[in-house]
Amino acid sequence: MNSVAESSLSLELSRRFDAPPERVFDAWLGKEWGEWLPPRGARCKVTRIDPRVGGRYHVAMNMADGRSIEISGEYRELLRPAKLVFTWFAHYNSQETLITLNFRRDGDGTLMTFRQEGFGDAQLRDGYGGGWNGPNGSFEKLDAVLARESGSAASKASTSG
Repeated sequence: MNSVAESSLSLELSRRFDAPPERVFDAWLGKEWGEWLPPRGARCKVTRIDPRVGGRYHVAMNMADGRSIEISGEYRELLRPAKLVFTWFAHYNSQETLITLNFRRDGDGTLMTFRQEGFGDAQLRDGYGGGWNGPNGSFEKLDAVLARESGSAASKASTSG
C-alpha cells in the first residue's frame, strides 16, 4: 500500500452548488453517495458508512467495462457543515489518498473546495480529476441530485402552504 505521505502530487478543484453548505456536506455522508459518485455507465452501492471520526466507509462499483472495484476509507475530520477529511483507498490499485473538502456559503449556495493528495503519479491524479469534475463526472451528478432534492423541497413547501 502506498502511503499518502509518500507523494506530494495533489488534485485541487472548486465547484459551486445551488444548495446550502449543510446539504452539500451531508450528500457526502449518506447512502445517496452511491447515486452520484460513480463514473459514467457505472453503478455504485454504499455498503458501509459510519460518518464519525475513526468511522469507516466502503463502496462497491460495477464499472461500465465489467470490472468490479471497491473503495474504502476512514473519516479523519467532520466539522459540519464546513469541513470533511477522509482517506480514499482504491482496492484495485492499492493506492491511498487523502481527501479534504471545505464548504463555504456563497450567496444562496455553497462553494466546495476539494483536495485529493498523495497520488503515486500524475496520470492517476489526472484520471481522478476527470472522474470528479469532467463531463458527467461525480460533481456534475452531485449537482443534479442536489437540484432534484431542492426542487422536491420547494414543491413540498408550495403545496403545504
